[in-house]
Amino acid sequence: MFEDYLEDAHHFTLEAQKHKNEREAKRYFRASVFYTLASIEAFVNFVGDTLAQGTKSKIYETAFLTDKKFGIEEGDFRILEQVEYHRLEDKLRFLLCKFVPSFDFANNPAWGQFIEFKRFRDDLTHPRKNEDNIEIVEYRRRLTTGLWSVIQIMNCLCQGIFDKPLRKRLTDLMP
Repeated sequence: MFEDYLEDAHHFTLEAQKHKNEREAKRYFRASVFYTLASIEAFVNFVGDTLAQGTKSKIYETAFLTDKKFGIEEGDFRILEQVEYHRLEDKLRFLLCKFVPSFDFANNPAWGQFIEFKRFRDDLTHPRKNEDNIEIVEYRRRLTTGLWSVIQIMNCLCQGIFDKPLRKRLTDLMP
């Protein structure tokens, strides 16, 4: 699904740029923002499910990635049936540290731009105002850097985990 979501995000960005009507353009821009973040969330879920089937990670690592609670039950370490949600950026940080140990969180622009973009999405998801006062040029700027950062992080993880880059048709979506 993450591939479809990335393509949808790109599609909605292109649609937004076609519209002269500000309300219509913002509608498409917001959809693109939501799809962009949904794509990396779906990607992390895909990675978690994939790792759960293999031997590259420990059971508690896949539990963390798949939002399963883990702990001690009857004296043994177990994955429990309870759900325990973890923040997307924590999951990404874990994956990058484990599979791309050279990733420099402080100096890699993709990480900082991703965090900024996620805050932007969170502000749209939980608005504090009744009106969308964000300028079209600001949506365009945020989506350009946000989509780029998401694709960069996914590509980096694909190379680290699967020893191959993200599909070219997806990296070609970068602004």
